Amino acid sequence: MAHVNKQIRKRLISISLGVVLLVTSAFLIMKTGINSEQLQSALFFGISPILFYMLGIVFGIERIVFGATGSEKLFRLLAGDGELYYTALLGIFFIFIISGVLILAYTPIVAGIIEKVLELINGLSFLALSATLFMRS
Repeated sequence: MAHVNKQIRKRLISISLGVVLLVTSAFLIMKTGINSEQLQSALFFGISPILFYMLGIVFGIERIVFGATGSEKLFRLLAGDGELYYTALLGIFFIFIISGVLILAYTPIVAGIIEKVLELINGLSFLALSATLFMRS
């Protein structure tokens, strides 16, 4: 019975984290807007968190799917499966840590109070996502 409660808790954490990532990332993308100039600066200079918002949408959906079904197939599709799976998992862990830190560092620059709160929540959810990567069964 304790094993079942642990699985249910893990899935509920995944669903709630996925919803937070999906909603905050989608709202921040809509609020910021995407144009080609921002995407170029994000790709070449890495100073815009737009790419991390997109990453938040993708992995937010993945966390919701994992929480609803309990299947890790979508994550293994995103991370890769095979001999280097754990190396890729460690790389994704560091990407999420960097994403969270960058978004948290970007928070004081944002103008509105609602956007600042959403940036803070989004950055913390990336850090929480990196911590939950090792919660896998």
